[in-house]
Amino acid sequence: MKNNVYEFKKKKTDGEKIGFHAKKLIDIDLPFDYEDVVSITGPEYVRNLHRDGIAVLPNEELKKNFADILLRAIEKPNYAKVSGVQVADNYYHHVGHSWVQPLQDGWVRIGIDDFTSKVFGPADPINLPPVGEFLMQGEVGWVLSRNDHEAPMQSPVSGVVFAVNDRIKDHPEIIHNDPYGQGWLFLLNPVSLKIDMKALYLGKKCFQWVENEIQNLQKFLGPECERLAATGGDLIDDIFGHFPDVDWDQLVKTFLRTAEKS
Repeated sequence: MKNNVYEFKKKKTDGEKIGFHAKKLIDIDLPFDYEDVVSITGPEYVRNLHRDGIAVLPNEELKKNFADILLRAIEKPNYAKVSGVQVADNYYHHVGHSWVQPLQDGWVRIGIDDFTSKVFGPADPINLPPVGEFLMQGEVGWVLSRNDHEAPMQSPVSGVVFAVNDRIKDHPEIIHNDPYGQGWLFLLNPVSLKIDMKALYLGKKCFQWVENEIQNLQKFLGPECERLAATGGDLIDDIFGHFPDVDWDQLVKTFLRTAEKS
């Protein structure tokens, strides 16, 4: 695919030199030239288009097809455990406990880490950002909820939401059961990925950070809950479910680094 992108850019530059500037846009909401799509994605995506660049399928369906192409090429995570918390060590992790997985051609996949799943437990339907919304790194990107409680979470990178995981709208428990796999939240077209990644954790630094977070959580719970919150040194699942008297809003502020959503 990268070779295709290179060849396309070369042809595009050569074409501009001899005066060809006309573009055949797929859609006003998909500002891509028809030949761009042919060169980069191949015939599997283009089969849904007329030769003149007019979409046969609805715009949202075209986006979904392109998202499917990206998802099929996803590299499976390498898992490691830190005190019972599963960590995808080839993903980038944000201080607000979300993760970023770089995909082909600069796209990224976004999700919630296992620490969040273990602390806040199974979520109710999640409030995801709509397709096309611009998110800023460090600002609230989506909201987890459980019963009458809400937990706004920060976007780990800046960019435009390209596709969302429809499965978790009807089955939010997938996020809890498989946070790094089927429980992903959405795909993002980042605008400053190299810069944003400087603020993320990866590898050994990520493991150390998660270990510190677990220790901070046990201190947060206090001596009465601290011993019960771990079994054999591993963090138990669904901390809030086991200790419903724990202050939810303080959990959010302390570990997700966000204030209560107003």
